[in-house]
Order: sequence, then structure tokens, then C-alpha cells
Amino acid sequence: MLGTMNKQTQIINDKYEALMFAKTPEVGRKAARELVRVVLGDEALRRPLEESLRECCRVLRPSDDPKEQARFEAEFLELAVPPANANRMAA
Repeated sequence: MLGTMNKQTQIINDKYEALMFAKTPEVGRKAARELVRVVLGDEALRRPLEESLRECCRVLRPSDDPKEQARFEAEFLELAVPPANANRMAA
């Protein structure tokens, strides 16, 4: 069972890194959908991406402080759906 958990954690980390380092908005959205699928399951893909990403963030990076949680979710969403007027540079 521990091996399965480690494998799942590695898959999640790989998908999260793909999201973090996506070079285009299209690649970011694809990585976001893959992360949502791994964390929440296939049924989450039937909901709007923004809603699923917020839920995914609450699973991966929960906070007891509502303001901090909102900030985490906003940062998470920006990875997959950057603001239209923002120029994103790869790190």
C-alpha cells in the first residue's frame, strides 16, 4: 500500500510540475486537466475547469485561513488560466 501511495504522490507531483512549467496557456490547461483527473477523478473533468482546480487546490494545499485559501486557489488558477493581459515568462 505504501508503494501505491508513493507512486500516486509521484504522479501528482509530475502533473503539478507540468502545470507549473507549462510554456503556453494550452499546455497549462492540458496539464491542469490531467492534475484534476489524478487528484479528483474522471468525474471532475465534467465540471468547469476553474471549479475543479479550486477543489484540487483545497485537497493539495488546504488552509484553515479563508483568506489564505482564496489566495492559494487564485495562484493555482493562474497557472492554468493566466490573466488575458499577463505575459507569462518561463522560470
